[in-house]
Amino acid sequence: MLDNNSQEKEFWEKVRAEFLLDPQMTFFNTGTLGAMPRRVLERTVNHLRLTAEKIAEWDYYGPDWISGYQPWTEVREKAARLINCEVKELALTENATAGMNYLANGLELKAGDEVLGTDQEHPGGECGWKLAARRHGIIYHQLPLNKPIKSPEEVLETLLRAMGPKTRVIAIPHLITGSGAILPVREICAEARKRGIFTVIDGAQTVGHIKVDVRDLGCDAYYGSFHKWLCAPAGNGFLYLRKERAPEVWTTLASTQWDNQEDHGFRLSQRGTGNLSLLLGLDEALDFHFELGPERVYARIKQLGDYLRARLQEVPGIKIFTPLHPQMAAGITVYNIQGLTGNYLQDELWKRGRLRPRSMGEVYGVRQSTHIYNSLEEIDRTVEILKSLATGR
Repeated sequence: MLDNNSQEKEFWEKVRAEFLLDPQMTFFNTGTLGAMPRRVLERTVNHLRLTAEKIAEWDYYGPDWISGYQPWTEVREKAARLINCEVKELALTENATAGMNYLANGLELKAGDEVLGTDQEHPGGECGWKLAARRHGIIYHQLPLNKPIKSPEEVLETLLRAMGPKTRVIAIPHLITGSGAILPVREICAEARKRGIFTVIDGAQTVGHIKVDVRDLGCDAYYGSFHKWLCAPAGNGFLYLRKERAPEVWTTLASTQWDNQEDHGFRLSQRGTGNLSLLLGLDEALDFHFELGPERVYARIKQLGDYLRARLQEVPGIKIFTPLHPQMAAGITVYNIQGLTGNYLQDELWKRGRLRPRSMGEVYGVRQSTHIYNSLEEIDRTVEILKSLATGR
């Protein structure tokens, strides 16, 4: 559905109006933090204000003022529906890094056990395994992947060659934060399950961005963040554990429900006094996403990303690090121009057009995230500035 369809264009303009983004600036860094819709911000702030003004009304019988101790089944049900799991399989966490560390710390691994990952992990997706390697003597093997990855098959073949008798865990991203590559997780998990290998999938960049169906993927664990593409307040994440294997993961943060074997999601949601205002913001963000229609959101993000990658190929000296394979990319695109750096590109795009992608350093240029509050026209403006930079103008 292209923007030359007047109804479609009008729909996305109305969606953009739901956000408080300054119209004189263009935000292209959802891969770090999504912009909250007005209604999400208002629900969050209204509860913060209520807590500040009316805390004396709290009789301590109900759970209406803090999070961290109650099951919050209604919110978990919505999140579970989003990724297609049972509510008792889903824990609420602060972010993807927390969920990942619950797994690296909670799985019983011994010296010599192998965990397979890639050399393109986010620090939040790898450091828990590095800690376990130093502390317990496990082997954390990070397999090299191309950048850009050419096909799903090359990733699957790399993992298959590495799986061995000592492999206990495969821990990989669903969508690589540093390139935007979508990995063939379903096929990898199927091969791992044949071998009894526990699969851990990093979904920090996926929920609200691409379809996530943990049943279809066949993974044992999946963790992610809601503050990026779902546009919830920062401080909201999740951990999914397949019920058949959930008992294998020990509790990391222990409170009253630390040994709840009936609701593993509640057990792993324990973290002491939490900010209920943020959780209510998540609840509102989930409602907003479902009202827009998840499939429509994913299609729009994919359309914008594909359009950006197609137009980037008009820029002299461009190097695109995101796969051009149609199944392997959506709303994140990483690119550079020969002879330039990420910091330079980021700064020039801001100075010349008030466009804000994120620098990825000396080699990999910038990461441009295109979300539902972005437009084809904003991408066109980006490309025109890049053409000027590429030709020295």
